[in-house]
Amino acid sequence: MQFKTIVVIVSIIIVITIIGAIELNPTQNNIDEYAVTLDTVNVLLQNKEHVLVVDIRTAEDYQSRHLVGASHDVLGSTTIEKRVNTIKSKLPDIAKTYNFVIIDDGAQAKQVALTMTEMGLQTFYLDGGMSNLSKNLVSSSLPIINSEELMKKLDSDEDLYILDVREPDELLESKIDGSMNIPLAEIFQLHGTDDIPTDKPVVVVCGSGNRASIVSYALSQAEVDFRVLEGGMKA
Repeated sequence: MQFKTIVVIVSIIIVITIIGAIELNPTQNNIDEYAVTLDTVNVLLQNKEHVLVVDIRTAEDYQSRHLVGASHDVLGSTTIEKRVNTIKSKLPDIAKTYNFVIIDDGAQAKQVALTMTEMGLQTFYLDGGMSNLSKNLVSSSLPIINSEELMKKLDSDEDLYILDVREPDELLESKIDGSMNIPLAEIFQLHGTDDIPTDKPVVVVCGSGNRASIVSYALSQAEVDFRVLEGGMKA
């Protein structure tokens, strides 16, 4: 009888020890829950499910090769806060119903996914990053354009579609001649990108570059050849 009591006590101690070990290292387990496979991402993109894929590598790496349907953005500590807050305030339906997938070459995507999820956007990262990608890749122009480059193109009358995603009242203060205005929220509505051409370069403009970067998440899936004006109208 005494032996059985000892066995029960030892068993309880072992169980408590195992549970304690699991709780001492929750971060890795929590982060891994946000990993998704390449097959999953491809199916979501092909079926036009509620997913937005963001490549956070350098602009040059993105230009060289990236997943079809993936946009580019620099999601540093301050940038993440701007993007998430804007999406939650200006695009509440997107914040509630869409999943975000982050891609990079290393471990940064894991932390970005966890941070964005904690801030209120359900976000995942591609397991293995770009090392998993060998097909369904494309190259593109640089995803950004600075104000000097844009001025040269405008001065030479290059055929561009300037997409200003600010609110109409903001254009009363300043705008680029010939630009077309489709506010941020409208672009994320059903058929919101239908009027944006796919047969000419598109330059996306906003006040500082924040909203234009978010719009690029949608344009990447609409097969639009676009570049974001770096620094926006402030530049």
